[in-house]
Amino acid sequence: MKKTMLLAGLAAAMLAGCDNKPAIPPMPEVNDTNCQIEAIKKIEDRATRETFAGLCSRRSPAGGGIAPTEKPMNWLELADPKGSKGQEVKP
Repeated sequence: MKKTMLLAGLAAAMLAGCDNKPAIPPMPEVNDTNCQIEAIKKIEDRATRETFAGLCSRRSPAGGGIAPTEKPMNWLELADPKGSKGQEVKP
């Protein structure tokens, strides 16, 4: 009985520290060097890579981010630039 309890306790203690998930590497600092496409592609963890790429694209233009569009267009205007605005009413 003591041997069984000792063996079960030892097995539980050895398995308690096991974790199947590898540690997620820390996200790099958002700066001009790390926000290059080649540097982003080197991030192996997909979730970390997507989050990091999103942070890079949201940087201020002064910090090297994407500047806002000066004259934004509606998708409908891009698809049919000479079409009418709104729906036409047929008699």
